[in-house]
Amino acid sequence: MMRTLFPLRRRALAAAALAALTSALVAAPALAGTPGVDEPPVPGTPRPLEVPSFAEATLPNGVRVVVAERHALPLVSVALYLHLGSAADPEGRAGLAGLTNDLRTQGATVAGKRLSASQLAQQAEALGSSLSSSTDWRGSALTMTVATPKLAEAARLIVDSTLFPTLAASELDRLKQQAADGLKLSLSDPMALAGLTARRAWWGASVFGGSMTPASLTRISRKDVQDFARLQLRPELATLVVTGDVTLEQAKALATQLLGSWKGNRMALPKPRAEAAEAQTPSTVLVNLPGAGQSGVVVMAPTVPYDSPERMVARVAGAVLGGGYSARLNQEVRIKRGLSYGAGAGLDFQPVGGVLSARTQTNNATAGQVVQLMRDEIVRMGQELPADDELEARKAALVGSYGRQVETTAGLAGLALDLLGRDRPLSEAQHYVPEIQAVTALQVRDYAAKQWSPMALRTVVVGDMSKAAEGLKPVADKPLTLDAKDLDLESPTLMKAR
Repeated sequence: MMRTLFPLRRRALAAAALAALTSALVAAPALAGTPGVDEPPVPGTPRPLEVPSFAEATLPNGVRVVVAERHALPLVSVALYLHLGSAADPEGRAGLAGLTNDLRTQGATVAGKRLSASQLAQQAEALGSSLSSSTDWRGSALTMTVATPKLAEAARLIVDSTLFPTLAASELDRLKQQAADGLKLSLSDPMALAGLTARRAWWGASVFGGSMTPASLTRISRKDVQDFARLQLRPELATLVVTGDVTLEQAKALATQLLGSWKGNRMALPKPRAEAAEAQTPSTVLVNLPGAGQSGVVVMAPTVPYDSPERMVARVAGAVLGGGYSARLNQEVRIKRGLSYGAGAGLDFQPVGGVLSARTQTNNATAGQVVQLMRDEIVRMGQELPADDELEARKAALVGSYGRQVETTAGLAGLALDLLGRDRPLSEAQHYVPEIQAVTALQVRDYAAKQWSPMALRTVVVGDMSKAAEGLKPVADKPLTLDAKDLDLESPTLMKAR
């Protein structure tokens, strides 16, 4: 009998203790947990964004040296930039500049020794990094980020890979096969295909409407690659960018050692193409991709050139419209109506103008509804002022993104490459934040009213038209309708020649 009572008593005491603890937690909210342990940490004191200034020098042969110092950590990012990119691709060979630069990482003569692709990769890994290739409309670069003591070795690897690449036929074939596989995937994806189609529909015959296609890839030969590499290799087109734990004097000495003996020539510098947009299609293009589970939707509107005084207003307007989860497009398309997993907008600035592209993917049956929503939101930007809290939130997002970029040495190097490519003063890096913060609601509305009228908009939808066509009728006035198999992304009309 006694053996039975004691366990019952212990259970009763435990229950009473649990009840007392629960009561205390409910009745005494003032007993808060420890911040950072069982409560979110207390926000720290906001710090002002500090953007290091860029310093530069020029070697006697024309090579520029650009440095941004940051000595808090023993890290440096180094890049060699060649100021000639995809805008110099020959007619019918879109993708040549990118392939040429990628091949530089697939074999080169470094410090007098011929290295294969795997040996180049091993050398980069031995320095604690990788040899990265990047190409845009305006230029190409090879980049690495290493510990400060490894700077000279990393710079040697980059410089020799740029100046003395093997450009092997076997490696070119392998890269072309990889690119072909990627294109096959893109051309079967409604959103990716909508983006490629929209670029050509907007720019027409301009070089900025081009993109690598299976046909252009087939045309690119090893001789094309060799010729383009020679075209790029002019000291006057080259800039050595070093950011992080380094001084201008150190970087200039390194550049003199590695690039000082590089001789130029008297031939005129190559000039990339820069034709203005001249659309040769109707304002709405519908591409039938049979079997596509969803439709890719792109609505485009004009924007200013990258050197326009209004470029910062354009950035803020684009951010209010489609620059994040709480921006207008995502609010209307996803949050309020659940028509997509996400909708946003991006800006493409070029020297002769630019384009804002609002994009999303939706069910085929709701493609027409989404087109109308996106057009309405773009036009509404020019009809009413953004609310103060809305404007400040989007400006804060732009500044925050910029701040995250300049926090790293690689981000600083990327910023320098962007400014160099756009032929902008390096001091512009210091002005970005105050210029964004100075943009007013009135400027945003007036900019949108001037640029984003209903007549200025162009639309591309790629999807299964057997399911999407009916819903698109109210928003597609005399559209160009094509089957995906008949689409020619090299033609300004988007149609294959007959």
